Amino acid sequence: MTPSLHESPAHRACESFFYAFLLLGLVLLPQPAAAQTDWAAYEARAVELLREYFRIDTSNPPGNERRAADFFCALFTREGIECQVFEFAPGRANASARLRGDGSKRPILLLNHTDVVQAEAKSWSVPPFAGELRDASLYGRGAQDMKSEGMLQAMAVVALKREGVPLSRDVIFLAVADEEVQSLGTTWMVEHKRELLEGAEYLINEGGENIIEKGVVPFWGVDVAEKTPLWLRLVARGKAGHGSVPLRDAATHRLARAVARVVNYETPLRVLPEAQRELCEEARVRRPREAEQFCHLQESLRDPAFRRRVTSNPDWNYLLRNTITLTVLRGGPQTNVIPAEASAELDVRLLPGEDPQRFVQELRRVVGDPTIEVQPILTPLTSLASPAGGELWRVFEQVVTRHFPKTRVTPRLLASSTESPTYRRLGIAAYGFCPFVSTPADANTSHGTDERISMEAYQQGLRVLYEVLVGIAGKR
Repeated sequence: MTPSLHESPAHRACESFFYAFLLLGLVLLPQPAAAQTDWAAYEARAVELLREYFRIDTSNPPGNERRAADFFCALFTREGIECQVFEFAPGRANASARLRGDGSKRPILLLNHTDVVQAEAKSWSVPPFAGELRDASLYGRGAQDMKSEGMLQAMAVVALKREGVPLSRDVIFLAVADEEVQSLGTTWMVEHKRELLEGAEYLINEGGENIIEKGVVPFWGVDVAEKTPLWLRLVARGKAGHGSVPLRDAATHRLARAVARVVNYETPLRVLPEAQRELCEEARVRRPREAEQFCHLQESLRDPAFRRRVTSNPDWNYLLRNTITLTVLRGGPQTNVIPAEASAELDVRLLPGEDPQRFVQELRRVVGDPTIEVQPILTPLTSLASPAGGELWRVFEQVVTRHFPKTRVTPRLLASSTESPTYRRLGIAAYGFCPFVSTPADANTSHGTDERISMEAYQQGLRVLYEVLVGIAGKR
């Protein structure tokens, strides 16, 4: 049988050439542009939601964080993102949402707390829980600590979902209650829902401020470790009496002598790698002529003059030693009464790796009076450090320098405390990363009067955090 035309070898060759030419033409034709992310819409929505969030009064005590947990889960549920509310006491709850990846990498946790410190409304120029917008700034308790960061975390997760970003790892949003007082929310999660936390590789938590100086941000600090709070009470007891008849062994007198010895005591200096790198980077930018000294602190501190200069600067001193601050004194209720008991409270902050029990023994030696009790007020947890390197660290550097080319990303040792150490003990590399910048004036409103955040800085922070999540969780 003679083959038909379209079965002939010549025709098949011609047909193959035609389809190849057609395919090449399709490739060379201009392709439709990918849909652009409508950041203006995301930013406007982020502002609107933050103002709503400010209006949820979660002053702690008493907290009432259940309303905030419901607020977040309602937002996530509308977006088709799974979310759970965990109520651990009446009116007190955590919220956890999860955007799932393909599981080829371990999850990343976004941690924030929903409670805020109390606000004395009469000292504010605007109502602290009204979410007012004034002079391009958003006012509300929690603007700096840390409702703004929590809302940016939520919006970044929503943007990942809406933009359909393919993920290599789960992104877990966790909003906990009671961070400002007893950390009941985090404690409950670790004790009752540890399976939701364990296995995570990274955690992003609240971080210290990134301060604008002369129009630029010279340093973008990422908190890799923090000092351990060890709160102590010194208690002296003795014979009560009339103030007109002094007693050398009165409780108040013995306490005063002990307190004088404590506040005059200089704890030993210790140079941690995190502090060394932080002070070295700062010197290279601000004091280049002294960079050599600050980049070799262990040797430089042997010079008495340099040592005095460093330890007299409170912003340097706390990085290099355990610190003791006298914060509370209690004695008699009347001027003419010698009380039977007097006490002093100390806010001690230990460097990472320090043994709290060993420090208490050291302090008893400094007190020098065995009749004075040294009582722990706060049970300390030994602090660990996260590495200033690795995949997430490189993403921080890439994203921050993309938005702020003149900025140095530096590891930071935090003087205050967060809940990151609890998660580090679960094997998670936890970082304090604030995605927005602040002026010194705005940063100083944290826990204070007229707490606020620049709307421009807040909106830019959404882009920064979103790009960090794409960089660490997006599939390449």
